[in-house]
Amino acid sequence: MLNVIILLIAGLIGLTVGAKMVVDSGKAVAHRLGVSELFIGLTIVSIGTSLPEIMVSVFSGVKEASDIAIGTMVGSCLTQITLILGIAGLIHNIKADRKAIRVDGTMLLLAIVLFWLTLFTGGIMTPFEAVILILIYIAYLVFTARHDSKAKEVAELGSHERQGFPIGLRILFLVIGFGILIFSGNLVLDNSLLIAEYFDLSAAFVGVMIIGVATCLPELSTAVIAAFQGASGIAIGALIGSNITDPLLSASIGALFNGFEAGNHLLYFDIPVWFLGSVLALSLLHRKKLTLFRWEAAALIVFYLGFVGVKIGFGL
Repeated sequence: MLNVIILLIAGLIGLTVGAKMVVDSGKAVAHRLGVSELFIGLTIVSIGTSLPEIMVSVFSGVKEASDIAIGTMVGSCLTQITLILGIAGLIHNIKADRKAIRVDGTMLLLAIVLFWLTLFTGGIMTPFEAVILILIYIAYLVFTARHDSKAKEVAELGSHERQGFPIGLRILFLVIGFGILIFSGNLVLDNSLLIAEYFDLSAAFVGVMIIGVATCLPELSTAVIAAFQGASGIAIGALIGSNITDPLLSASIGALFNGFEAGNHLLYFDIPVWFLGSVLALSLLHRKKLTLFRWEAAALIVFYLGFVGVKIGFGL
């Protein structure tokens, strides 16, 4: 079993390294084009840092391991919007953009509801429903791009951006990064199923409590670095964007293969708690001066720890 755990850890590290390679190249290109911090957070950073979840979802879809895919996605999103946002808020008071709360925050809650409904109705998310969710996500990205007020600064900002690595090398990094992601995603899925079987744990529990937490490490590093640098736009944009990307895109891509079916614990406990945690986070951000103060950040961390306690205590 030790070798299985080692391979799982290696796979998780590989997912993080591969995602970072893809994200760094994407961010460099976006900055050269003068795209705003908020837009980078909501699109390139959020999609890029969601690549570990996407890879797990894809291989789960191919191998019909629904609970691993859904559990990983829910565990990652809940960890991001409570624990990670809380940690970032403890480092530095987080100032939110009004659009990030009203528009993107509303989309976040809508994404969770839509995701839950597709699983609840008929007991399964069909490939057709997955396509609908992906189309909704694409429409959201188009809306975000068109209403990003800073997009007009492209020419001016682009001229001041350092060139960094040549474009050919950036493409090579992207190819290598995606290769690492594909190999690591398969490694994580296979060994997580072995661990669940060995310790007599449900696949959903392993997804929520182990893989879900591990796959959101890119979001943790992004949010913490942004908090230290006082770049609230990227910190909030990355976390909210990832919570929109995962249910509408990451999980849906995996469901395109054979559909996804969720167990009762996911439907009636994990996803509703994720929704409540998101409502709490958005409410605290909107409560006063669009700022998350340190005591409010601590409340988010306590919420997450309470969730973990219930999961472990009742074996959910």
